[in-house]
Amino acid sequence: MGIQIKSRQNEEHYLDISDTDYKKRVARNFGKAARTYDSAARLQKRVAARARMLLPAGIMPDYVLDLGCGTGYETAFLNARYPDASIIGLDLSMGMIDFANSCHSQGHQWCAGDMENLPFASDSFDLIYSSLAIQWCDSERVFDEIHRVLKPGGSFVFSSLGAGTMEELHSAWQQVDRGEHTNRFSSYSEQKRVVEQSALQVNSFCRQAETLHYPSLKTLFRELKALGVNTVNSASKGLMTPGKLKTLETAYEHFRETLGLPLTYQVIYGQMQK
Repeated sequence: MGIQIKSRQNEEHYLDISDTDYKKRVARNFGKAARTYDSAARLQKRVAARARMLLPAGIMPDYVLDLGCGTGYETAFLNARYPDASIIGLDLSMGMIDFANSCHSQGHQWCAGDMENLPFASDSFDLIYSSLAIQWCDSERVFDEIHRVLKPGGSFVFSSLGAGTMEELHSAWQQVDRGEHTNRFSSYSEQKRVVEQSALQVNSFCRQAETLHYPSLKTLFRELKALGVNTVNSASKGLMTPGKLKTLETAYEHFRETLGLPLTYQVIYGQMQK
């Protein structure tokens, strides 16, 4: 018998996302990017491959959750690795869920919902996997929910982003104005504190920088838009005028390397157990 997706009234359905404006913008932008996401996901695929190395060896889970499943790319991998397991992909964006369902209709269940308020009964999953998703949420709430829905002995494997991500772009924007044009993530030490104070046992927790290179700023922006990661979690970015763009391009050129314009991500990897 599969895991039932339930609301607080125990009615099976797709959960509505949180009504906060920020989460609505995140869901909307990722939904719009569903069809272009996988073709632009260079970093995401690289990070996911590293995160998979943390999956516990030799386990045979019955129920697996892909948290923040996006297009279902990693959900399909989990299905191939654990062919006898029931796999559920959950994402905040209904647009992503619809796309995942259209591309991977066999062997999965799909659920639109908020990982801060998971629509599953306690002690439901043997394994939860999440790559580059929990950074958009309140991590303390996410870890509480993961602890609740994991079975005793179950594992949680994840990757996330930390402070210093897109630092080159942030620094270049500071030469243009003092607005917030890039997302600012929690520091490694703060995320380590949250992880260690959660109810889960920490088996592994580390950070690694990943850098992509671009021939031009226009190419960089085009890829970010294709990924849907252009949601900023603070004040409005304002209009991009030709003058601002020229100043930004000039400022970013100071970072240019032999391979092109760098954009660095501070990636955090972890494996935890209930």
